Amino acid sequence: MNNSVALLYNFDEEKLKMIKMVCMMMQVRFKEVARAEYEQPLGALLGISGIENHGEVYQGEEFQEEMLVLHGFDGSKLQKFLIALQRVGVGRIELKAMITENNKSWNGLALYEELCQEREAFKKMEAERRNKVQK
Repeated sequence: MNNSVALLYNFDEEKLKMIKMVCMMMQVRFKEVARAEYEQPLGALLGISGIENHGEVYQGEEFQEEMLVLHGFDGSKLQKFLIALQRVGVGRIELKAMITENNKSWNGLALYEELCQEREAFKKMEAERRNKVQK
């Protein structure tokens, strides 16, 4: 049984079409997450037992960027999936994450904020590293 799933946040129609095609080719289930579902736990959106949908409807702002959340991928399948996305022309997806025991109860908003903060921290570390190398 295949249990790989992709949650798709804030992708434009063209990219959605390409991502869905790759998902179908690789037997990955997918769910386009609507803005109203941003406060729902990731595990509930994925159907993970023990994590319930809160029924809350998010009415705030749309994400500024796209976000890809993956569940049920081993290392090999993950690598093949990401390469396939590049080959069909999806381009770089800055915000992507795997579901873990730690984040499965988070909602999309919390994960989005965490990924944005991590990216900024990495950019800062890289800038500091470059400055040290140049000195």
